[in-house]
Amino acid sequence: LGSGGMADVWLAQDVELDRRVAIKVLHSRFAQDKEFVERFRREASSAAGLQHPNVVSVFDRGEFDGTYYIAMEYVQGPSLKDLVKGGMGVGDAIEFARQILSGARFAHKKGIVHRDLKPQNVLIDDEGRARVADFGIARGAASDITQTGSVMGTAQYLSPEQAQGKETTPRSDLYSVGVILYEALTGRIPFEGDTAVAVALKQVSEVPRRPSAINPRVPPALDAVVMRALAKDPDQRFADADA
Repeated sequence: LGSGGMADVWLAQDVELDRRVAIKVLHSRFAQDKEFVERFRREASSAAGLQHPNVVSVFDRGEFDGTYYIAMEYVQGPSLKDLVKGGMGVGDAIEFARQILSGARFAHKKGIVHRDLKPQNVLIDDEGRARVADFGIARGAASDITQTGSVMGTAQYLSPEQAQGKETTPRSDLYSVGVILYEALTGRIPFEGDTAVAVALKQVSEVPRRPSAINPRVPPALDAVVMRALAKDPDQRFADADA
């Protein structure tokens, strides 16, 4: 089904319950790395506790043939990234953002920060629901395995504090949702650059154009919501996903 930095994802058949599932198999080169394996296990543990309509369910985890796997719900449908390439209607953009925030809110209340929210990690199921996937670098609030100072995430959707290696909080996820909403409204990401480092520097220091400057159909109130979500200072953003 796909491949990422840490793992390949395969479509498989659960012969016990006669259903299709997605199996995420850790790249064998990482199976020898204790920290990677621990992060992978933590993904399964974090996500397994998240039973929510807007979160992809995790069923099982295990070890096989010298590496590790996570079995999860198979969501048949496009990613939000597939849908936002040309931009989308304002109403649809708002609705998908609400659903992502609903899943994030549920995780945050359980002390889990996703840390890599992006449209590639949001799958749209056959009922049109947004489903947040890949808690691969999620961090439980009490966990210190991923120390402050190690930068993780995808540069285009990374909060300024993550780009600087500072502490990640639920408000870091809200910044990423702000970027997703910006892209859904305009068909573009706020900051582009030739390298991840160049983009990360812009996240830290540059103010993006307002969405309405690109898409005149975006009303002023929605402009204000997006720009507040994209505030450089976490304290200037919304207090939480509810807000």
